[in-house]
Amino acid sequence: MSAARFAFALILLAFSCVDGRATALDLDPSHQVRPSFLSAALAAAEIIAPENATTGKLVVVDYSLHSSKERLFVLDLETGAVSGYRVSHGLGSDPDHDGYLDSFSSIPGSQASPEGVLRMAEEYTGKHGRSIRLDGLEKGNRTARSRAIVIHAASYAEPGHLTRYGKLGRSNGCIVFSQADLERFLAEVPEGTLIFVGK
Repeated sequence: MSAARFAFALILLAFSCVDGRATALDLDPSHQVRPSFLSAALAAAEIIAPENATTGKLVVVDYSLHSSKERLFVLDLETGAVSGYRVSHGLGSDPDHDGYLDSFSSIPGSQASPEGVLRMAEEYTGKHGRSIRLDGLEKGNRTARSRAIVIHAASYAEPGHLTRYGKLGRSNGCIVFSQADLERFLAEVPEGTLIFVGK
């Protein structure tokens, strides 16, 4: 068993519950993430990409939540600390623009958010400034790089937009932060970190 696989096995063991209580390590002491969603993320990361789970962080994006809410969470796998962020989803995933993601897609031109496990790849400077490429690690999201599904900041994810409209704007499928949140996120999450996207 590889060191990364062993580490995730310990995490999964720690997260298993008896009478509804974590038996060893509570990865989310403030309970910001739905336990079933976090469990699914850990299991998917272990199965799909254990060799990439070595940064000490795991990012989960719970698109069942409204875009006005924090729904991207960074988990520190050593301390259990959790950071929350507001992020936009794709236009094609929310055609009625009510702030809720309705569906996922990896089809080119869909302008929808892809689901599943992705890996944070290299940083670059694009039309939105500082940005991070994403590599899809599953059959259903392997088009992420070719579709230019990336992490970046945009005006429609700024607090002012949320105050005015009660929801964030929509991307072309990218994970989009406010500028300040993007800087904070990139300061704590290194290249190679796994991202689990679902609802």
